[in-house]
Amino acid sequence: MRTDTQTIFIETSYRDAFPFIAAPENLPRWAAGFAREIRPQGQGWLVTTPQGEIEMRYQTDSSSGIIDYHMKPAAGTEVIAHSRVIPIGEGVLYVFTQAQPLGMPDQVFDGQVRTLARELRLLKSLLEVGRCGQ
Repeated sequence: MRTDTQTIFIETSYRDAFPFIAAPENLPRWAAGFAREIRPQGQGWLVTTPQGEIEMRYQTDSSSGIIDYHMKPAAGTEVIAHSRVIPIGEGVLYVFTQAQPLGMPDQVFDGQVRTLARELRLLKSLLEVGRCGQ
């Protein structure tokens, strides 16, 4: 199984970073390559992606910085992307780990890895410039 972990240091407070990243409504603002739109559905969310709609559930814990994304790309299949917001000095380190699901072609996973790198830079820009709208 292939995995990818990416980190980015963001010069903003934990108090500003965690709630912004943990709010599902903000996902399309920074993860624009993945989430075209998001809307509530039952106990979770329905995310419109370039590949179609998927169900997603957030698992968050502000005391430990956990923001995990539980996604169901197909019936009976769950994929979890794990992330953490870690306070460091005056800023935060955002760590995002994803795994290549069984059956996903390498080139598709490689594309996801490249997309995430761009999305993390966008997230950094939104939070550092203070345009996150909190």
